[in-house]
Amino acid sequence: MGQTNPESFVQSSTLGKHAVVVGGSMAGLLAARVLADHFDRVTVLERDRLSETPEARKGVPQARHVHVLLMSGRRVLERLFPGIINELHAAGASDMDSAKDIAWLTPAGWGINFDSPLRMLGATRDLIEWGVRSRVVADPRIRLRSEIDVNGLVLNSSAQRVGAVTVTDRSAGVAETLQADVVVDASGRGSKAPQWLEALGYTRPPETVINGFLGYSTRFIRKPANWSADWQALYIQHAPPARKRGGLIFPVEDNRWMVTLSGAGKDYPPTEEAEWWEFARSLPDPRFAAAIEAGEPLTPVVGTKSTENRLRHYEKLTRRPEGFLVTGDAACAFNPVYGQGMSTAALGALALDSSLGDGLSGLARRFQRRLAKSNANAWLVATGEDYRYAEVEGPAAGLSTRLLHRYLDRVTRLATKSAKVRLRLLEVLQLTRSPTSLFNIGVAARAALV
Repeated sequence: MGQTNPESFVQSSTLGKHAVVVGGSMAGLLAARVLADHFDRVTVLERDRLSETPEARKGVPQARHVHVLLMSGRRVLERLFPGIINELHAAGASDMDSAKDIAWLTPAGWGINFDSPLRMLGATRDLIEWGVRSRVVADPRIRLRSEIDVNGLVLNSSAQRVGAVTVTDRSAGVAETLQADVVVDASGRGSKAPQWLEALGYTRPPETVINGFLGYSTRFIRKPANWSADWQALYIQHAPPARKRGGLIFPVEDNRWMVTLSGAGKDYPPTEEAEWWEFARSLPDPRFAAAIEAGEPLTPVVGTKSTENRLRHYEKLTRRPEGFLVTGDAACAFNPVYGQGMSTAALGALALDSSLGDGLSGLARRFQRRLAKSNANAWLVATGEDYRYAEVEGPAAGLSTRLLHRYLDRVTRLATKSAKVRLRLLEVLQLTRSPTSLFNIGVAARAALV
């Protein structure tokens, strides 16, 4: 991958000597890149052992399933690491037009296809994260340490600010205390931040959990020789409450398809061989099963059921230590079926950058509020759809949610006929426009006639 040139970035005045990031996944890597413009040095602490090649990690179980980098996230990556998209292409990623190259069976029928500016990478999460990590570790301002367990936070002498973290280096068997001006927790769904705060005498953040009980099962399949179709990716979307099953054939590096079957409302897809194929054949378009049956299975099936939407409301804390921030899935984790994780992590990095631009005073409260605002659209998209399942658990959906479902059903039907409406819908799903843009006079007038 290309080398990072610190002089190519917009520099700001330094805020301190050292920042620590807990977690070396996408959210942590992007946070480290932003922090490097504001601190003399940045240390990233990752619990997994990291490879120099693109490989799945134990700490990112979702990496074994399809990941998409939405247009919003793609723009941020290119801004933070100029040229990285071309580097990922050179490493094997393909490029797709989200509106033209993806055959998408919506609950209302097949979406209309047309040329658009919404590009999507055909790549594994492993390749994308490896590309970002390669650029981060090439930055002399950043040090990435692996096989590190973070045990807790330490307040500074004022007892008002986090001033260090306690860690264990598993490879060396050594306990350490690392001083830091700022600590960012980007350790994912399994974040211990609520416990760390409680140990310091603070309250845990309130949580909102909405669970549509979705499961995944995925494997790699070699694309058939001389394969020809009018699509690069094929997506069968759920149509709740009646149709709870879906699937995605997604092109990735090395001439492979990553094939993910999904089932919601506790209709979990199996991981056993024969049952997996039977589930694929049960999808409403026979082209799905026919395509993958023509290919060569390369791996066993792997599954997961850890897919609930979980929002920790750090922005609502009335009392908090300064110098401690929480981002990525550690703050807001989505049902991954909507493909928002990497892109919301990227947008969170921009929120961090803008928050740091206003200095260290009040940083924790300022950042958590901006992050909550940044995540709001993605949360609305994910939870709004999950509320369609009768089995969903979480706060009761109100009348506004039910009315929104009716309106979006009309928009989705219109998106099978109108390229303009489908483009707007895709822009909302790709987090480049607010969901409120679906209510502009042009779209609303057309939807009312459907």
